[in-house]
Amino acid sequence: MSDFSKTTRKGLPALKMLSLACALACASYAHAQASDAVRLRTASSLSDSSQLVNENSASFISADQMETTDDEIILRGDAEVRRARTLIRGDNITYTQSSDTVDVQGNAVVLRDGVRFAGPELNYQIETQTGEMQDASYEYPARRIQGKSKYARFESGESTQLRQATLSTCKPGSKAWWIEADTLTIDETTNMATAHDMSFHLAGLPVMGLPYAFFPVGTDRQSGLLTPTIGMSSELGLDYAQPIYWNIAPNYDYTFTPRLVTRHGIILGNEFRFLTPNMGATMVYDYMPHDRREGDSRYGAKVDGWAKWNDINFKANYNKVSDGDYLDDFSGEFNESDESVLPQDLSMSYGKDFWNASLSVRKNQVLDRTDHDPVDRPYEKVPEFRWSAYYADFHGFEISSTLEATRFKHQEEDYKPEGDRFYMNHSIAYPMRGAAWFITPKAMITGVSYNLTGLENLNKGFQDFVGYEKHSSFTVPTFSLDSGLIFERDTSWFGSDATQTFEPRLFYVYTPYRDQSHMPVFDSSYADLSFGSFFLENEFTGHDRVSEANQLSLILTSRYLDRKTGFEWLRASIGQRFYFSDQNVGLNKYTINDWYRYRYLKAEGINEDRKSDYLANVTAHLTKDVTFSTTAQYSTTETRITRMNAGIRWQPKPSSVVGLYYRFDDLKTTPEVDRIRQIDFGVQWPLSNSFYGLARYNYDLDAGKTVDAIAGVEYAADCWALRFVGQKVLDSEDKYDYRFYVQLELTGLGGIGSDPLETLRRAIPGYRPVTDQPGAAGLYDYYE
Repeated sequence: MSDFSKTTRKGLPALKMLSLACALACASYAHAQASDAVRLRTASSLSDSSQLVNENSASFISADQMETTDDEIILRGDAEVRRARTLIRGDNITYTQSSDTVDVQGNAVVLRDGVRFAGPELNYQIETQTGEMQDASYEYPARRIQGKSKYARFESGESTQLRQATLSTCKPGSKAWWIEADTLTIDETTNMATAHDMSFHLAGLPVMGLPYAFFPVGTDRQSGLLTPTIGMSSELGLDYAQPIYWNIAPNYDYTFTPRLVTRHGIILGNEFRFLTPNMGATMVYDYMPHDRREGDSRYGAKVDGWAKWNDINFKANYNKVSDGDYLDDFSGEFNESDESVLPQDLSMSYGKDFWNASLSVRKNQVLDRTDHDPVDRPYEKVPEFRWSAYYADFHGFEISSTLEATRFKHQEEDYKPEGDRFYMNHSIAYPMRGAAWFITPKAMITGVSYNLTGLENLNKGFQDFVGYEKHSSFTVPTFSLDSGLIFERDTSWFGSDATQTFEPRLFYVYTPYRDQSHMPVFDSSYADLSFGSFFLENEFTGHDRVSEANQLSLILTSRYLDRKTGFEWLRASIGQRFYFSDQNVGLNKYTINDWYRYRYLKAEGINEDRKSDYLANVTAHLTKDVTFSTTAQYSTTETRITRMNAGIRWQPKPSSVVGLYYRFDDLKTTPEVDRIRQIDFGVQWPLSNSFYGLARYNYDLDAGKTVDAIAGVEYAADCWALRFVGQKVLDSEDKYDYRFYVQLELTGLGGIGSDPLETLRRAIPGYRPVTDQPGAAGLYDYYE
């Protein structure tokens, strides 16, 4: 017998490892001789590929002392054996070469793919990855799962069977909740656990028992029953949904969700998803065979998909519901319930380095709700062809080009013109920049042509009044000049060293007048005043109108930056546009006289003012935790503020936020639009180490009534959370709907009850759940 003192990473066995090292060195040398050069490839990150390791991977050992015989290697003191994704550790390890087994005595630990088992002893066969351990404790860190077992048997490196086992995501020793099972089998390839004779314990009390159950212990998708959702509202009554998930393949799945809505009936929810290298889609179809309130069947459908073939890309976004009130009543997987128009779009595109082309059909479904005013139906594009090109640096020039041909259809063809529109836009700019300045001259030409159809179908006399021409066109040039300066000076911000900037920016646009009054308006509108619109050549959105322009926009911005960190303490901007001539291009828009249902045209957008409204914005970090922000529009003609959004938020740490906001809008863009004057208060705040209070209050000052109110509490422990939330919300029929949420969340295993998280995120800016769900684990995340 030979005795070696402390060694580092010896082979297992030494002669085998020495031979392997020589073979690898010889193979590498021969390969280098056969190649002109050794070529290396860089990698941005460590690879998680399972092909990196296999049964032929080398083994490494270390210990304070090693002793060898003909068939055994004995490791004493801080002993360790590594192979591939398996690590074995203990006080003393005996390795038997003939059987490729290790016997560990004292503080035995085995880690397999990041899963850790610990016990007083371990017998393990390395090649087959089988073995057993008495009185074991285990951890699945990726899901924060831990537990104990009287006996653990390792089977083929793919599954582990535990007898008289416990399972929990709480810290060891916690009695918050746990699962006990006579037999618990964990499949490490599918990350599924199967339990026999299982009981669920909450706060030390058994609350549920099952003869058989299975649940995930990893982050991979698994077939089975998902966590049900349970809700309660005054409009729907009890709302219970039980998702049943089928993981068909790694890239296909299907979820069937029976949903009971006590005041309406049963909804059969269906969602199918698939993803391949060349296509993917999510398809939803929810069907209610019989609605007791409406006396008819109802449904909602949605398809969101894409595909590619030989650099050709296809996209689909199709939405359809049985009636206009469907989203108000059930919402769910579709767009927000306040949507009035659902898109039904199909498109195909092809692109190269500097250009792309697309062909699309854009239809829609307008939701005519009960007891609501009619919705202004948009035009449909059936179809639209678009070609665009962009070159960022052609000898210093920036060149862009767009060609578009569209056929417009409308459901109210007796009152709306239809036809074809051809649009072109070509521009060339020469950006020049320095460290503290920039200037960009730009020249552009725009052309629009119409070929209208069905003018004879308009009401008698309507055509003459409107003055539409069957064939009309215009071409107009535009010149713009964008310039800015940046000045800096050293100063301080409440005692901290800071740099203050002063950044004036001028944007001049000239576009001559072109008569467009005899042309239709298919998709254009007047752009709202914003800091972004100050730098647009055209004051109209869409392609039907090009505004006459001889104007200059001036924006002044100042910032305070922390001199050490670059943190922006303050940003303040103010801007205004100055007109050197009248704006004589307007929108000819239909309006509706509700008494006579008579449609007529009027011009919008014609402007004889010499300057626009003021627009100002201030965002200030009063401290690292307190942020104040406001944006206001001041009318120079009415000498008053016509629009304002202001708010202050204090967020000293995660899951602790208080915000107060004010919204005011009195632009009166149309007579039907009411003034908005609302205050909004939201808070998530710790009442103790574990209790958090939740509240949101949105109040309409003009109407004198609550728009939305939320109150609730969260209780958070290290491995579970409980939420009680109540909501009072004003619906689209100006009636209050009361909703209630109760959720018990078990960290790592999901929640039970109705989930209020999305509602809280929308209602309380800065809201953060008090429990963070664990994410997917990579190969090296829990490597030792």
